[in-house]
Amino acid sequence: MNKPTDTSTEELTYCNPLPLPDYPRGRASRDRRSSACDAGEQADFRETADPSVIWHDGRWYLYPSAGMAYVSEDFVTWRFAPMNIYDVGYAPTVMEHRGAFYLTACGAGLYRAVTPLGPWDDKGPILDLDGEPMGLGDPMYFADDDGQVYLYWGCGGPGIFGCRMDSDDPGRAASRQELLFTYNPDHAWERFGEFNEDPSTSWLEGAWMIKIGETYYLTYAAPGTQWRTYGMGVYVSDNPLGPFEYQARNPILRTTEGLVRGPGHGCIVRGPRDTLWAFYTCTVCYRHPFERRIGMDPAGVDEEGYLFVHGASEMPQWAPGVRSRPQDGNDAGPLPLTQARNCGASSCSPGRTPSYAIDGSLRTWWQAAEGDAEPWIEIDPESVFTVSAARICWSEPNLNYDQGVTPGPMRYRIEGRATDADPWSVLIDRTGNDVDLLIDYQTFPAREIRFARLVVTGAPPGLSVGVADFSLFGKGHPPPPEKYRL
Repeated sequence: MNKPTDTSTEELTYCNPLPLPDYPRGRASRDRRSSACDAGEQADFRETADPSVIWHDGRWYLYPSAGMAYVSEDFVTWRFAPMNIYDVGYAPTVMEHRGAFYLTACGAGLYRAVTPLGPWDDKGPILDLDGEPMGLGDPMYFADDDGQVYLYWGCGGPGIFGCRMDSDDPGRAASRQELLFTYNPDHAWERFGEFNEDPSTSWLEGAWMIKIGETYYLTYAAPGTQWRTYGMGVYVSDNPLGPFEYQARNPILRTTEGLVRGPGHGCIVRGPRDTLWAFYTCTVCYRHPFERRIGMDPAGVDEEGYLFVHGASEMPQWAPGVRSRPQDGNDAGPLPLTQARNCGASSCSPGRTPSYAIDGSLRTWWQAAEGDAEPWIEIDPESVFTVSAARICWSEPNLNYDQGVTPGPMRYRIEGRATDADPWSVLIDRTGNDVDLLIDYQTFPAREIRFARLVVTGAPPGLSVGVADFSLFGKGHPPPPEKYRL
């Protein structure tokens, strides 16, 4: 549940990173090509990234890298919906065209289905104008409103390419490929590196086309998915194959600090009430450069016709459909109350103190000591707050599929009390949880507390308890008038 029992659907909220169940194992981990960033660290990890999303018949369908697919009916609670194709490749793309759905990914052929979840039929390789396989990196199919089909791609090469496809057979090109735009070192945000310090190169990828009015917006990502400087930009044209012009307002999405950072490679799609939404990749990149998560935020077009994204957010947001123009501001109101506060824990492993669970980073975590049967972390925000939501981002420090240490449901409860003398009362009871959520966001009826405690009551066999983020969200209270009276 992601809503309190006493609220209507109009009060639904979500919080990034998205709480997708059954997070897939990282592809590099599965292929045993991963390497730990720090000596001695276990390299197995889970990832989702590169989301391709459609909104169809009142549902979101989300197709990420590493495992597909996810569905949401209320735009807040996601469920894993396995298909007959689980992982077709990195950067999948899905297009609806003439009553059918088409799916492909990096280096993959084309698949066709009559429903968004398949079953998918293999239509063979995607062919160029000469009948040769194209071997695309980060492809994106786009069906224009005149019935024409276009394909865009590019992944670390000279830039972003495009061509027109046969509208009767989308697996066959109908025009020669064109280089639509290239890396430009004058665009400082595109430069390679954690500080955009290397102008000699970049990694342009993740093309996505959306038509708004009569304008074609071709978005892309740079400078690389492993960097905090990862972001999304856009070129515009009045023709699906250009010529394209770099939008004056760029990048359209870039956040280098905080819990949800490095938002790149994603998509911009229409949602309920004719709103626009951006789904994107965000970085963790501790155990592997491809250890990533997914977020979403509103998008819009301003008075000058510039496309933008209102994000990346890491606080509770109104769910899609709640506000008619969420790009004007989508914060639901509650603020983080637990970051950088006084904290303690039942135990901790060497170097994994409880402060790492409240430092606003997914690259650090509190880890309970081995043998702690019911570990807990307690936080003192130092004032009484009205709390109404919580987010936990779990860490899996000793994940090892080969040795049978695998993910599964985490069971816990969150407790609160207003004073030291009060007994703990339960805010959230997930002690019977049977859903594998690497990220868990829950709302509950508002309560006034000062002290908060997360108690872990169960974990998958052999998996160490680690918490990368424990956030409570709510509102503070103004002081009594006499406190600051002159």
